[in-house]
Amino acid sequence: MTQPTRPTPELLAELRKPRPYPAVSVTLPTHRHWPESQQDHIRLRNLLGEAEKRLADDPEVTKAQAAAVTQHLAAAADEIDPEYFGDGLIVYASPEEHRSFLVGGSVPERIVVNTTYLTRNLVALEARERPYLVLVLSTGEVRLWRGRGDQVAEDHEGGFPVISSGAEREKAPSRDGGQWTTQDFRNMLMDADRKLTGVLRATPLPVVLVGLSKHLSIYREVTSHGQAIVVDLEVGGLTHTTPAELSAQLAPARQALADGDTAERHALDEARSGKRYAAGVQDVWQAAGEGRDALLVVEDLRVTARPETVEGAERSTLTLLDQEEADTEGAEEDIVDSLVETVLSADGEVVFVPGESLADARGMAAALRY
Repeated sequence: MTQPTRPTPELLAELRKPRPYPAVSVTLPTHRHWPESQQDHIRLRNLLGEAEKRLADDPEVTKAQAAAVTQHLAAAADEIDPEYFGDGLIVYASPEEHRSFLVGGSVPERIVVNTTYLTRNLVALEARERPYLVLVLSTGEVRLWRGRGDQVAEDHEGGFPVISSGAEREKAPSRDGGQWTTQDFRNMLMDADRKLTGVLRATPLPVVLVGLSKHLSIYREVTSHGQAIVVDLEVGGLTHTTPAELSAQLAPARQALADGDTAERHALDEARSGKRYAAGVQDVWQAAGEGRDALLVVEDLRVTARPETVEGAERSTLTLLDQEEADTEGAEEDIVDSLVETVLSADGEVVFVPGESLADARGMAAALRY
């Protein structure tokens, strides 16, 4: 079952449930366009062949289990159409089932065999693709769009679009925007702002404000939602734009949203002030094992380590290793995978941030429950 749509929190929780060994997760970076997407299907077949070999060589996997998982991996590949590839592909398979997801974010090329599916990439995708609102200002109207990741759609609910009642919307704009300072234009913006109040009350989301410089300036003067507006994007000519065209124009705004996860940073600052803060993989790992990580903020990094038992407490500390040592006994190729699953299983929240965002915390930090 291939799912090009984004997984719900309920589905993510279901995917994280422990399963009988072996539960196989395969991730592959893909391309949206031909002819590269055709090569992706060949690369997928090769990667699934490698997964089949790993199962056959695994002494903990019976021939019947290996055959069942291999069959599900092949079925997953048969269901995937390269024409609909996004930026990445995730395939899950066990002796009982298979699932696959076409995702809009980059993923590494990996094979993981464990007792749970690797949901880290889906969690990271969900964090990168948080919903937002887009308010597009023009001379004679204000339009509202809803976005999630690079997908946008115009919203016609809540009284939008708001159309100016004055004849000035038919006039060509002056270079300095002088005509837009008239009362009719301000009334239109204030009407749109009042309607935005109801939208934000129902769905409190960050707002991207789009328009020419004079548009943005006047709206900032009349709005009562200054705190909700997180990005100003100075661009015009989008009154009758298509979703694809608007999405392309919004790329800088999406990056600004990703770089400015102020809510998470504020939560970490509060936790630090309240002495409920952990930084670095060792301290964050230990707190997660104790069920204390309420919020994990982590860069999209990879850490090879071996969990150790100390004073009878299993997996309570880590021995950090080089990536070349991933095959040593007890080592995990990427301990961040296990860390994310541990935090989520304890009803914590996980947010991925761009690289170097947490340099002072050595790549990860947590707000603790106590």
